[in-house]
Amino acid sequence: MDLIIDTSNAKFQVSGDFEPRLDKDRVQRRDKSGGTNLPLWAAKVVAWTDGDAETLLVTVAVENPPKVSQGQFVSIERLQAMPWVQNGNARVAFRAKTIVPLSNGAPAPKPSN
Repeated sequence: MDLIIDTSNAKFQVSGDFEPRLDKDRVQRRDKSGGTNLPLWAAKVVAWTDGDAETLLVTVAVENPPKVSQGQFVSIERLQAMPWVQNGNARVAFRAKTIVPLSNGAPAPKPSN
């Protein structure tokens, strides 16, 4: 089930660098559900809304994550919530199609392939 979050009224800041998502054997996980087989990276993101804030760990599937600095504002495309249960505890994982650093209120140039 795709639960896409409306991010139009939120601003996002990263709290630090992207880190590889590792499996139990400390091997970087890859995107199997999205079918790209790209490495998975995650960053903690502070979501700011009307008078409130929440910290989310957001995963993206990219070959190389964007370079970000603590406190930098970012744009998040297609933020998805994925609820799951482990040992009776309900949890939510967050995934995005892209996270793009913002510079002076404008998106950073996209890297050429």
